[in-house]
Amino acid sequence: MDPDSDNKPVTITNTTKPTVRFNDVAVIANRWMIDFKFISLCRFFKQENVKEFNKTISTLEAIIDGVQHLKAEQKKKRQICALLTRIMHGKHLAIHFDRDERLTPLMSAVGIWASLKETVADDALFQHVSNLLYVQCVAVCLDKGNVSMASSTLKWLEEDLEVPQNLTIKLSLIVSKSDTYHPFLSNFSWPRLLENIHVFLERFLEEHPSDFLFQAATKVVSVSLEREAQTGEESEDQEETDIAGDTTEHPNKIEESAVLIRPKKKLLSSRIIEPWTPGSTKRSVPHPRTIRASTRLTYIESPLSETSVDRTAISENTSVLNRTRRTHGRWSWCLDQALKAGVKQYGEGKWSKILLGHDFQGRTGVQLKDRWRILKKSGRVYST
Repeated sequence: MDPDSDNKPVTITNTTKPTVRFNDVAVIANRWMIDFKFISLCRFFKQENVKEFNKTISTLEAIIDGVQHLKAEQKKKRQICALLTRIMHGKHLAIHFDRDERLTPLMSAVGIWASLKETVADDALFQHVSNLLYVQCVAVCLDKGNVSMASSTLKWLEEDLEVPQNLTIKLSLIVSKSDTYHPFLSNFSWPRLLENIHVFLERFLEEHPSDFLFQAATKVVSVSLEREAQTGEESEDQEETDIAGDTTEHPNKIEESAVLIRPKKKLLSSRIIEPWTPGSTKRSVPHPRTIRASTRLTYIESPLSETSVDRTAISENTSVLNRTRRTHGRWSWCLDQALKAGVKQYGEGKWSKILLGHDFQGRTGVQLKDRWRILKKSGRVYST
């Protein structure tokens, strides 16, 4: 086959001009598809829709891998997607995105965020998100009950990053006491991290519009809805006339493109990784300035023991991750305390917000509500 055959003018359908080269068209089409998937990913991130987020990131990675040369703006969007993926899975210590399995998702996110410094126009916002990431790197480990990993992560922050001294002092005190409910953590909470990332995304999309394909599709949908509305308003007396003259009086309806369902591509590595615990090896802690931040979009799950990390299902699509769903155990004293603290902070009935503030080992808002009712009946808490 001629290697330059894709670069020759060809006629694909009766609507394409033979003077247009296929490769030139493919470049523009891929750019639009990357933009559309990018804004879709931002939308699912804001909605905290993990299932759709994972599906979109897999599709986006496949499209990007098929593009030989990414432009500067596309590279920025890839970095942002990598950041969002790490934050979306930031509370799950059993997965990683880098070759070094010791790096938790949030530790990896720190390196990605640092590479986006020139992209963030607001220096105050950049520093605030950085501080939130530093604190949450440690706080997530404490939430999981893994004090040794929290201590190791804090050491990594102190030795290898330019973390404000007041943060490290506070975090050292919190880790030493294993105080997951320290007031300091509420100022750098998980919801605040998400809020600031949302602000960053909104500003980036304003400066870098990525909605051409979205707007084009919106127009098609709007025209379709208008035609349906007009058809519904027509009187019964005109129905027979309209049906008879439909092919001549009305323009042809836009045909929907057939959706091609591609076979699932194996995205996750099957290699076995030996579990690592802090202090079990003398290898030096990776330095973010010497190790290039990985922009890998999909993650690999480490076979860490359930005593060191929480194995709660990450996605509703458990068949993709090939894992069995863990059954919930009894409510521990720590979980009850977390529930009480959440109700005190957000109020009774705000179960979805309370779920964001602590890891309840995969329990739902309904289960939190039921547990709260039991605590009230037993007299251990009172209505707020």
